[in-house]
Amino acid sequence: MKNVGIAMWRLFHGLAFYPLMIGLFIWLYITDKHWVFGAIVIAAILLLDPIWRVVGRRLIDIFSEKR
Repeated sequence: MKNVGIAMWRLFHGLAFYPLMIGLFIWLYITDKHWVFGAIVIAAILLLDPIWRVVGRRLIDIFSEKR
């Protein structure tokens, strides 16, 4: 049963992450919040989405290679 919960959480995270972040951006725009909150949302996307970690790690590997 624990594995089912883990699978459901990963499915929810995969399907709802970006729509929630876009909704948060729209809410920040409509309520006319400070731009820093938008920057915090972008930072959260970069930290929480595993694809950006993979891309960042690969870029670090590429630029740290000795040629």
